[in-house]
Amino acid sequence: MSRFVAAVGITLLLLSGNLVAAAESPAPPAIEEPIDIDEKSTHEQVNLIEVPKTSKLNAFCLDTKGQILAACGSGPGEIRVMDANGELITSWAVSIKPEAINTAPDSTILVAGHGKLLRFSSEGKLLKEADSPHAIAVQENEVALRKEAETQVNRPIASLGTIIESYKRMIAQLEEKQKTEELNEQEIRLLQILPENVEKLEERKKQEDEAAESKEKPDNTAKIEQALKSIKVRKLRIASISTDGKHVYIATPATLGYRFEVWQTSLDFTGGEKVVTELRGCCSQMDVQACESGIYVAENARHRVACFQPNGELVTEWGKRDRSGRDGFTSCCNPMNVGFNRDGDIYTAESNTGRITRFSPKGEFKEYVGDVKLVPGCKNVSIAVSPDNDTVYMLDITRNHIVVMKRKAESPTEPSTEVTSAET
Repeated sequence: MSRFVAAVGITLLLLSGNLVAAAESPAPPAIEEPIDIDEKSTHEQVNLIEVPKTSKLNAFCLDTKGQILAACGSGPGEIRVMDANGELITSWAVSIKPEAINTAPDSTILVAGHGKLLRFSSEGKLLKEADSPHAIAVQENEVALRKEAETQVNRPIASLGTIIESYKRMIAQLEEKQKTEELNEQEIRLLQILPENVEKLEERKKQEDEAAESKEKPDNTAKIEQALKSIKVRKLRIASISTDGKHVYIATPATLGYRFEVWQTSLDFTGGEKVVTELRGCCSQMDVQACESGIYVAENARHRVACFQPNGELVTEWGKRDRSGRDGFTSCCNPMNVGFNRDGDIYTAESNTGRITRFSPKGEFKEYVGDVKLVPGCKNVSIAVSPDNDTVYMLDITRNHIVVMKRKAESPTEPSTEVTSAET
């Protein structure tokens, strides 16, 4: 009788007038516990680098000296430069909300946010500012985005007729069951309140039908404008920025639809073009990091890391969803972020469980770094590796701090390649 148990919650929501909200709100994802791999992990947590909560931490990276660059604020924002222990060295203001940050091979700093691209010197001097190519695309698709907003506002929330029919079927099934066996307390309660709710819903449906027939439609202009504004804010977001020293790459929401795209520009932010499309991500997160080996994407909704050539051609991919975390990536949408060490190895960071894993550029497993103790949830978990390869940093955006993982004294810098993910 599980369907009747579920119906209790629906019916109570009807009584409180919250059925619409319940229909629109998905159930929160289950939090999955990470595997205990402490004995096999190569790193351990040694420090927390806290940023004052008055300056919201959005993302971070390391510069060529190994200093921490934290992108903070809601717009305008600031870049905070800290040493490896988290002590503030200097900071400088940025005119936008800095949603993404990275360091170029020439030591300049790339910052992006809300449709803008900026390049700073290592001392914080603004060298270049330009509109992101995807921001231009958003402006050029105003008509299509407005239609999306209209559809969003005018979309029927739920069919009252369908709900009424399902409730009548429940009543009939309960009455039929009552003829041959005793109902439990929940079923008795349902049989008492369902007829009353059906009557209320039928009266509401009658009113809505009459209003539709008289063509008395509400003026949704203000709602549509607000929806359009919200859509534009979401579309203008920049999830990540990186460079291979030849081009700049940004990951953004698709101009139309709900996928993600990778745009490529010149080093001075000109000549923007889409090189990768139809990427699937959740929680507004799509991390793309470029190096000499290619463009690496943490395509979290497909549970894979994908490597593309600068022209967008897929080179290699690896990963699968694996609740155990032994042969793939854990939780609902992972890996969430990627990063590199000085040798070009790929590090993956998983939200919810906090797992960090190291791979070769071709996706061959090398080591489990460890499970970072962070607040669970689907979110940005930016990752960076120190110049000496021994320290790994991960963002815990919920607590507004960066977790520091240090290689264990007994763990070799280059672990045996004979160990496989299946063996761990």
